[in-house]
Formats: sequence, C-alpha cells, structure tokens
Amino acid sequence: MMKYDLLNAYRDYLLASYRPSTANTYYKKLCTLFEGQSLTDTANALNIDKILDNLSTIKHKNRFSQSKNAFLHFCKFQNISLPADTLETIEQLGKSTRKKHRKLSNVEFAEVDKKIKHIRNKKLKLSYQTIIATGLRVSELASISPKDCTISDDTITFAFIGKGGASELVEIDATTYPKLYRDIKEIIQSSSHNQNKRLFYSVNFLQRKVKELGFGCHDLRRAFAKLEYKKCKSKTQIMEKLRHSSFKTTKIYLKSKVKV
Repeated sequence: MMKYDLLNAYRDYLLASYRPSTANTYYKKLCTLFEGQSLTDTANALNIDKILDNLSTIKHKNRFSQSKNAFLHFCKFQNISLPADTLETIEQLGKSTRKKHRKLSNVEFAEVDKKIKHIRNKKLKLSYQTIIATGLRVSELASISPKDCTISDDTITFAFIGKGGASELVEIDATTYPKLYRDIKEIIQSSSHNQNKRLFYSVNFLQRKVKELGFGCHDLRRAFAKLEYKKCKSKTQIMEKLRHSSFKTTKIYLKSKVKV
C-alpha cells in the first residue's frame, strides 16, 4: 500500500466516526506530520522520531491538539502501540504550546438580531436563527440533511455528529420559536425528495456571509448560552446545552463580550 492509499484509507476510517469537516482536519494534519517520509508498504516503516520532530515545531495549543489527535487516531487505525516514553514526550510537547488569542470586540445581540432579521435570503437567515435557537456549532448545522430531522406537532429534532464524534440531538420548540419552527419545517418538507442534501449552507459560506455583517458564527453560539442562562440561571444546564466537556469552557462563554 502506497503512502497516498494509506492516507486515503485513514480518511475513510475517520469518516466512519466523525463528520467530514473533522475527518478532513485530521487527514490534513496527518499529511503534514508525514512530510519527509515515504511509506511504500504499511505504517511499519513509520519514523516516530520524525513525527515527534514535526510535532515539536507546532507552537499553538489548538493546532497541536489537532495534530496529536490525528496521529493517535492513525496509530489506532494501524494497531500501532506507542511506548510510554513516546506518549509522555507528546504530552510534554503539548504543555509547551500556547493558546492563540485573538482580540474580541463587544457584540450587541440586539444589533446582531436586527441584522439577521433583515437578511433577504430566507435560507441564510434561518441558518443563523437556528444557531441562536439551538446553540449548534456552524459545522454541526452545515452537516444536517433532511434524513437527520424528525418533525412532530411541537418540535423539530436534529440528529448530528457532535464535536468528538458523539451522536447528539437538539430540538426547536414550536411554542418558543413558532415562526422558526414553521419555516424550518417547510424547508425540510420541500427537500424531502433528496434526503442526503444538506439543509443549510456550507461552513465557509455561512462564515463568510456573517463576517460581512460584522460578527462571527460563534458569537451566535455565545448569544445562545447567555439567552438560555437568563431563562434557567443554571450554569450546569448551560454546560449540558452547549455539550461542553469542561465547565471552564462554559464559564468563558458566559463571560464573553456578547451582550444580550
């Protein structure tokens, strides 16, 4: 098996458990880690020291985490057992990285909501309103197709693969969001002839269009967190709704510069 075939087989392996955007991220990170290596047979010819050297050049924590996970998934895919000292080295390299901070400006939700309501493209408008109503990540929203939707008299349920590969569900309640419920239901039913067609727009398109309005898709998820907290006053419930694995992350959302 040539290197190209091996990497493609790895991507197929990832797609069985992760959404396409996550699988492609890990695939690209592994390709970078494999630079300078020509695998002509199987992963048995893998030079672990070169992998560690490539990992050591990554300075930012998020990028390192993606590359590390890509490599560990590959080892699982190829049944490679890494020695304890190699795993320890990877952990130490991760500790030496730093977070990549960007300066966040204040975002007034009232102004954001007003701009979204004035979008003429109905499907684009519904995309952003759905994130505000459900707290979905933009990548999760973009992956949803009609086959992932269940409609009842009072709710629409979206099924999707969340961050980390877990199967997740979120709902739009007809009582809380009557117009959004009707509009989403209409789109689902009009797309029922093609169950695999994505219901909303792509991640890149949604991010590009929202930047033209002066904010980001993730600001809408932050707004969801604060709006829900106003209702329940429970940080634990917000952590569950956001599907965070760390309470620390939830607190960052609730302290964000999105003003509601």
